[in-house]
Amino acid sequence: MIYSDLKNGDFYAACDEKISACLAFAKKLGADTPCGRYEVTDDVFVNVMTYQPKPVCDAVAETHKRYADLQLILDGEEWMGCPDAASVSPAEEYNDEKDIALWSQKDIPLLPMRTGNWALFMPGEPHAPSLKMKDCTVKKAVFKLLYFKD
Repeated sequence: MIYSDLKNGDFYAACDEKISACLAFAKKLGADTPCGRYEVTDDVFVNVMTYQPKPVCDAVAETHKRYADLQLILDGEEWMGCPDAASVSPAEEYNDEKDIALWSQKDIPLLPMRTGNWALFMPGEPHAPSLKMKDCTVKKAVFKLLYFKD
């Protein structure tokens, strides 16, 4: 997992061409970006969405096998749960069509995610997004980076 802010994006863009494409595209996004799906490259797309975060007690961690998630807060704030893989237990089996498995956990470390913050979770790294820090609507861009085709 990588946790940073857009102002540090140039440093992390050097890590990988897919991460670089996400961070370059992210510079075009903001609180006024319409919700929807946007194609970034052949192997990267982004979903822009708004929602009300859920209570931390309702946290469900997720992992992916094929895609990494780069989650960027465009407006608002939330907690991002970051459980250790050894601390989670299966809640729902892997769904190949949606590339997601769900996990439960007892204690979950939380990262504060505020406007401009982003977190990158590689395939297999558990994360519990969209957790309520305070009453607010969150606008988020979730980039999906394809690393494993099958």
